[in-house]
Amino acid sequence: PELAFCLSAAAAAVILLAGGTLIGELRGLIHETELIFGNVGMQMKPVLKCLGIAAASKFASDLCRDASQTALASALEYTGGLCAAAAALPAVLNVMKMIGGML
Repeated sequence: PELAFCLSAAAAAVILLAGGTLIGELRGLIHETELIFGNVGMQMKPVLKCLGIAAASKFASDLCRDASQTALASALEYTGGLCAAAAALPAVLNVMKMIGGML
């Protein structure tokens, strides 16, 4: 079982590294959005941070479940949700300010 866990963790890491090229494409998309929309494009960064946090916490919790550590997996998911909410708060505040400025 230990070898199977190491093999699945290594395979998952290789798959994640293969998907790393998408990060460069996302950065280019954010830069284009900032050029077109100005400050509104900055709202994409917290969204992408939330997606990254969600992916990392899901990956880590799945590894914990594979190792039969369900309590740790649940704690990782909960903490990942809290971190994602904290990363989203600046964007929420900026949207509220924009709406308040329109009123």
